[in-house]
Amino acid sequence: MLRSRRRIRFAEIGVTIVCLGFVSIFGFKYVINPYLLSSSAATKNTVIYDAIEDYAIEGDIVDSSSNIILGNGSAGVSASASYPMNYSYAWLLGYYSVNSGKENAFGLRGNLKDYSLYFLNSANKGATTTLTTNNDLQNYAYKLLNNEEGSVIVLDNKTGAIKALASHSTIDYDVNDTNTLLTTTVEGSQYRRGTYEVDPPGSTFKVVTAAAALKLQKDQNLSSDYFLYDDNGQYVPPGSDFTITNYGNKSYGTVDLESGLNNSVNTYFANLGVKIGGANIQSMASKFMIGKTVEIPFLGTISSSIDDLSKADNAEVAQSAFGQGHTQVTPMNMAMIAQAIGNNGDMMAPYIVSSIKSGNLPLYYAFPHKLSTCLDSDVDASLKQIMHSTAVGYGLTESQYGMVYAKTGTAECADGRIHTYIIGCTENASFCISMNNSDTSTTLWSSAKQLVSYLNQMYAK
Repeated sequence: MLRSRRRIRFAEIGVTIVCLGFVSIFGFKYVINPYLLSSSAATKNTVIYDAIEDYAIEGDIVDSSSNIILGNGSAGVSASASYPMNYSYAWLLGYYSVNSGKENAFGLRGNLKDYSLYFLNSANKGATTTLTTNNDLQNYAYKLLNNEEGSVIVLDNKTGAIKALASHSTIDYDVNDTNTLLTTTVEGSQYRRGTYEVDPPGSTFKVVTAAAALKLQKDQNLSSDYFLYDDNGQYVPPGSDFTITNYGNKSYGTVDLESGLNNSVNTYFANLGVKIGGANIQSMASKFMIGKTVEIPFLGTISSSIDDLSKADNAEVAQSAFGQGHTQVTPMNMAMIAQAIGNNGDMMAPYIVSSIKSGNLPLYYAFPHKLSTCLDSDVDASLKQIMHSTAVGYGLTESQYGMVYAKTGTAECADGRIHTYIIGCTENASFCISMNNSDTSTTLWSSAKQLVSYLNQMYAK
């Protein structure tokens, strides 16, 4: 009898150990390991997706006014976007698929999968994601690109919300037909310009140098004469044999900070950079998040780079001060600089997902927050003054467009491309228009006028 009880007890213990072993293996493989290894996460999602693909309905994605961007999915059939959103949002929305333990993810659809595909309600439908974008503005921004390689970004000044992020990589990517992207032979087709693209900022960086100079003027109570420079068309940084010239080999005579920015005088800003010192420029660039990594929830991260100008020689400081050198930035970072200037010197964290809900159940809410204090309000006001007169020079007159603050830039890239930009802000919104393979930034003046007109009308409603 006693032996029989012992055998039963040993059997119970053995079964318990075996069960715990299975639970441990299963738990490690499907609960813990997926958080550690992407391959394990793919395996887990393959198992789940195979079980739900015949009845799961992909969650809707809507804009800030609850207009459908991507929706109307059905059991086993992916959601879709109507024209023109299927093109204007294509690089932003991306795609998601999983099979045989391999995940293919790009853009918001890939990053929202845990909510839109794997969090199903009683009707087997995924959660609804509300973006900060405006469909009409997104479509308009995409149209401005005119099928050329580039991006248009619009941010709300007060919140940092991304109102538009249009991208084009010279192929007709239709988000409803993933093969239009996956089968292309165009290099860099899966490349969301605006967030992934890093190039020299060109003359847009002169805004950063000007901001550093204005801060130094306030801190040291410098007179405006400190910023005067006699330009003969060439500048050689002290201790170097490197000659810096102006666009078109022009010379401008006596130049101050405002006329230097108005005319984008390379020699003026090269001299100014050396005069105020690399450390001051470095500090200001850091406040504007250049050289740092910024996370945009559900969209990814943006990264930029800059040499440590506090330790650089005069030649490097001079080149960096007018936007060449080794500085590399994304168009999104440049839009964020404009946003900070438009928001009295405070840079807000950019975000594109406003909320995620399953019916009335809230799963995620975005809370606007400050990312960096870039400028004191009085320094910001001084910078805006000279950026406004610069914008007027582009034809963005106050009588027709209201108060606009802007700066263009033309960057010579290492591969021989010419990358042009215009950054700017109105009282309500900030923007960056970025184009590859264009000759000069003057070609963006017309696009900026059209965009500002549209923004003024949109915010007046």
